[in-house]
Amino acid sequence: MRSRALSSSRKHRRKGFVLISVLMLGTLLISCATAFSWFVRQQVKTVSSERLNLASRSMANVLVNAMINVLAEMSSHVGYDSPTQRWYQPFVLPLDDLGVWIVEITPLDDKIPIRNLFLPDGNTLRGELTDIWHTMWENLGHLELEHVVLDFLDKNNRPRVGGVERDEFLNRPPYDMSELLMLSTDISPEILAEIEDYCTVYSDGRINLNVAPVHVMEILPGLDVGGIAARIEQTRKDTPLQTLNDVQNLPGAGPKTATQLTNIVAFKSRYFRVKIDCISDNEGGHSYIIVFDRTTKQIVRWEEH
Repeated sequence: MRSRALSSSRKHRRKGFVLISVLMLGTLLISCATAFSWFVRQQVKTVSSERLNLASRSMANVLVNAMINVLAEMSSHVGYDSPTQRWYQPFVLPLDDLGVWIVEITPLDDKIPIRNLFLPDGNTLRGELTDIWHTMWENLGHLELEHVVLDFLDKNNRPRVGGVERDEFLNRPPYDMSELLMLSTDISPEILAEIEDYCTVYSDGRINLNVAPVHVMEILPGLDVGGIAARIEQTRKDTPLQTLNDVQNLPGAGPKTATQLTNIVAFKSRYFRVKIDCISDNEGGHSYIIVFDRTTKQIVRWEEH
């Protein structure tokens, strides 16, 4: 009875923390928005369109940094990241002179981690990724690129069997997927788009099963048979996965599945995308796509449209 009481108490504390976290996030964002909106009202009534653009950009930066701090704090208390969680649902902020802002946060770490392909020596492909890497190129219909891309990214300048080395090769992990276009004789923009369906630079080395696309999960060991990948996609819509036990308890899976996925999958994300759409009658509107690293609390990508 004592054990059950303790377990119940922990659950209540956890639910309480999650609720407080949601309220904190909402309160912080609204406070930032209100304070900044007041400042903007005082400053932009007589300024140019360029000043309005600058104000919008500054507001986006304020919002994103508030999100980074709150999500970093929540990370030590909540063991998974899933789009079903309340704080990852789109929300609307009316900001007077800056219009209406629609904000959505999305956990990443959803595909094969192309910056984490190798062991610490920078040359040896991680054993747990060997079959995954091969199957990806097989599915893409470009097996001839399997070893070429590894030679392009690894640390040394010695060609692998089936690979090649050229003077222009990076010989380091890519900072952006577009760097693969340096393999211009092998990879076209169309092929790069196909590779991006499977790979990402925004990962700490593991794939978050709560956000991974089905076609990525289907090439992971243990999830490539019996429709388990599709079952995960259906299950996580209502019940996000938190541990490998949740995976092995799915119909068709088992302890062997969990063992095969060790060191490959995770249930939390390190990287997050923030999409902000600013709708304004006067200025037409702006859109921002921002990626941040929760661990270092740094913005790593900023796009404006």
